[in-house]
Amino acid sequence: MKSLFFNLKYIFSEISKTGRIFLFLDYDGTLCPIVKRPDRATLPLKTRNILSRLADNRRIVVSIVSGRMLRQVKNLVGLKGIHYAGCHGLEIEKDDKAYLFPKLSKSKIRINGLKRRLKIELSAITGWEIEEKDIIFALHYRRVKSSNIQKLKNIFYNIAKPYTSKGEIVTASGKMVLEVRPALNWDKGRYCLYLMNKLKHKDERIIPLYIGDDTTDETAFKVLRRKGITIFVKGERKTSLAEYYLGSTNEVTDFLGRLNRQF
Repeated sequence: MKSLFFNLKYIFSEISKTGRIFLFLDYDGTLCPIVKRPDRATLPLKTRNILSRLADNRRIVVSIVSGRMLRQVKNLVGLKGIHYAGCHGLEIEKDDKAYLFPKLSKSKIRINGLKRRLKIELSAITGWEIEEKDIIFALHYRRVKSSNIQKLKNIFYNIAKPYTSKGEIVTASGKMVLEVRPALNWDKGRYCLYLMNKLKHKDERIIPLYIGDDTTDETAFKVLRRKGITIFVKGERKTSLAEYYLGSTNEVTDFLGRLNRQF
């Protein structure tokens, strides 16, 4: 990866050759720092103000693509003029709230059953927290004692194995979090392609710009790297498919401010 700020002149030059910018942003670890309690991950005021100005810019399409539930990420950001996607793109807005994949009843039953069993099996371990996301769920273990983390992971994967082996669900890992979601051919990368195809005008030259920090953002980096600008926010994880990197959420805010002033 290359430093984004060391290559900023070139990046802005490339962006200036196109029409609209499709700006895709992860939330946790990108727009706001990772915290031990996910419900306390609030958007900094400075970042919110910059996002508001970007959303008002006719040349920029802003979309926040989060693993959180759609209604939750909308409440956390609280800005109009932004395209929101929750549950890694499984949950998007169409007029009102709607699932992109509406036939998820069997998946929900399996996932809810797995979740109930997991809660029972993990009862002897303290510090973990399940984040409810309706059609998916996340098991956070940032506050679990280091001596219990491997035990927690073993329980998680042992319970999930009968479902994953049949292709009924998929699991994913992130920053001190394990996740269960329906086994559907859909992810953040496919959501980005969907939104661009939906909003792109005929013969319009667009450029995607994606900023994210987690393993779930890698699907977007993979499909967008040859199409636009992919930016990884370094944290606990140091490697990525993205072409450029930023060092922190503060640097993300700095870059977004420069992007707003430039375009």
